[in-house]
Amino acid sequence: MAKKDAGSGLFTKEYTFKGSHAERVKLLTDKFGKDNLQLFKRNLDVYMIAPIVGFCYQRRANPDETPKTETTKIFPDILITNSDTLWFVYRLIMLLDTKHEQSFEERVNKAFRHYGKAEAEADELLFDSYVLGGVDVLYEKLLENGHGEEGYINNLYDFLSDFNERHRSLSVTEDIGLL
Repeated sequence: MAKKDAGSGLFTKEYTFKGSHAERVKLLTDKFGKDNLQLFKRNLDVYMIAPIVGFCYQRRANPDETPKTETTKIFPDILITNSDTLWFVYRLIMLLDTKHEQSFEERVNKAFRHYGKAEAEADELLFDSYVLGGVDVLYEKLLENGHGEEGYINNLYDFLSDFNERHRSLSVTEDIGLL
């Protein structure tokens, strides 16, 4: 199924988190506690959830381009294998992002017709900014004030409660312009 999106370089090339975002992704995937628990098993897991979190919290960030900084990667084969899920997330954000595009028809174009074309470059950068903003939110909410196993688990519970409370009344049909 990933073949239908082969025209775009998105989700087919190695993805690299750099600088502070790489450090945060490494911390989000690190093991902790006596039972070696993890909040996220792989960089890919962070990459899949971060744009949703970034979008829901309206947090965007630019890549950290500081020379000689930390990096962590997701290899192309992993992205390609998971491209159906990644494209779903990308399209969901393009459809819901009324802040950057008011027209429902144009949001549909962004989600389904423009990928792989020059006109999608700005949308792909927007998506990436939500990824990086989401990494920041995940780090702040899950790790920043947590200390040890109990602190991280409490932070996870608080984050999930907050996320649910903030977004449970979200009407998707309203946001994509169906009403």
